[in-house]
Amino acid sequence: MVNIEFLKRFSADYTENLDSYKDVSTVSKKLLNHYTKCYSSHNFSYKILLPRSIESPKANDISRKLGLQLQNELLSGIRSLKMRPNIKDYRYVHDDSHFGWLLLDPALTNRFN
Repeated sequence: MVNIEFLKRFSADYTENLDSYKDVSTVSKKLLNHYTKCYSSHNFSYKILLPRSIESPKANDISRKLGLQLQNELLSGIRSLKMRPNIKDYRYVHDDSHFGWLLLDPALTNRFN
């Protein structure tokens, strides 16, 4: 079990707010670019913040779909470059208004112990 406070404080190379579907392709391209740069050195880390609403389950549903769309675009991009996806992800409640999604190379998980 990973400490949620540690995930919140984890210093990823980049942090992006993903608020709408129109931003998915832009964030996906940034993620893919960073992943290709870090692929051989095994030091990839990226944090995505998705909108969260305590009052509206519908808004949380949209966040889930945003995350799935981003994940789909990222994995297709990695495969189109003939690379192997090697990403560990942690999804958590970041704060009252955001879900957090931490993507990183599995080699970095030794920091969690």
